[in-house]
Amino acid sequence: MRFRTFLALAALLTGLPVLAQQTLQVTPTLETQPVLGTGPVVQGAALWPHPTDPANSLLLVADNLNGLLIYNLNGTQRALLAEGAVLGVDVQEGVSVAGITQTVVVVANAPLQALVVYIIDPSTLAIRRAGLAPLVATGFTPSSVAMYVSPTTGRVFAFAGSTTGLVIQFELTPAADGGSTATQVRSFDVGGPVVGLAVDDAQSKLYVVEQNVGIWQYGAEPGDADARTSVDAATSGGGGLVTPLGGVALYTASGVRGYLLAVSGGENAVRIYERQPDAHTFRGSFIVVADGGIDAVESPRHVVVTNRALGSLFPLGMVAVHDGANTAANENFKLVPWQVIATGFTTPLVVDTGPGGTTPDGGTPDGGGDGGAPQPTPVPPPGIGGESPPGFNGGGTTSCNCASASVPGTVLLVLAGVLLLARRRPGA
Repeated sequence: MRFRTFLALAALLTGLPVLAQQTLQVTPTLETQPVLGTGPVVQGAALWPHPTDPANSLLLVADNLNGLLIYNLNGTQRALLAEGAVLGVDVQEGVSVAGITQTVVVVANAPLQALVVYIIDPSTLAIRRAGLAPLVATGFTPSSVAMYVSPTTGRVFAFAGSTTGLVIQFELTPAADGGSTATQVRSFDVGGPVVGLAVDDAQSKLYVVEQNVGIWQYGAEPGDADARTSVDAATSGGGGLVTPLGGVALYTASGVRGYLLAVSGGENAVRIYERQPDAHTFRGSFIVVADGGIDAVESPRHVVVTNRALGSLFPLGMVAVHDGANTAANENFKLVPWQVIATGFTTPLVVDTGPGGTTPDGGTPDGGGDGGAPQPTPVPPPGIGGESPPGFNGGGTTSCNCASASVPGTVLLVLAGVLLLARRRPGA
């Protein structure tokens, strides 16, 4: 009798929802025009969010032969900033330049061996130097960059990584003449080449990708120790990141909800983890497959994601995935609506275009200074009644190859209790 009861309970509990770890196949909506350089020239990407017209936001791509490529959201190339090879790019809102709070673009300039700051004019979309001195450290060539605004002090910092494994943290301090001074406030050695950087402003965490090793989490404040924790490691037997590794990006929803995305190049995939610093639970991964005239993503090295509504093309956020083997052409990026990925999982991910969590740069959240971000737009999971928000049609093709599924701890505890009760003697 007890055994039959156990079987009945087990059957009931296995019908409960679980956090399935899946690999989705998604199709892109658009792709960018190919980059100008041949071979593996793309060194990073970031999204510049237009302050008043989201549809006019721009995708910025670092090209180590030609400079900074600037793309419209429909994938067409708009401009080229030809001021030397660019090895990395990031965008940060809420930075004071000439006494005005603005959004800045920071690039790792190879000829200058420095970080250089730019401004994009919202009315003309033209890019120009911000008038700030380049950020330089003697003998150091930055190959990646991530900006950070401290949520407690408001101080502005720039992290620069290098192929030697050294990471330097600079502070940008406004000067009386309207410019700024840059001071090195911290440095540490990761151990191997740095191929990705991202900062979670709201939680003061820095994420560093060490090639062939994995993803590390550090404190982002200049006074933080160099102690680190592992988010995920590269493995040869599966179950983790597959080399070569690539960039990381943060989908930052309202509050501190959201996800960390990481390129797992050896499997042509992007892996997704919960954003919480103390428990980066792996939620699954996705690969971008061919759809009609747009080819599949192969050999990716970079990813950009935003929760921001970007006009009619991407009203619920966007993911841009680098394609290192673009068919019959130079490298480019494939663009996928975020909701296609989020709702493809058995346990859907958050879709939230609200303030307090935009990720315009593939890693550095919004400082919250624009005041004009839309309110949260939740998407009902599949099978749940209710009207979907404007712009949501489930788009794209998604399919699931379930690799594994983890049963919630509460289910295991209940089953263990049933087993214990079944072993008790009558009257005990």
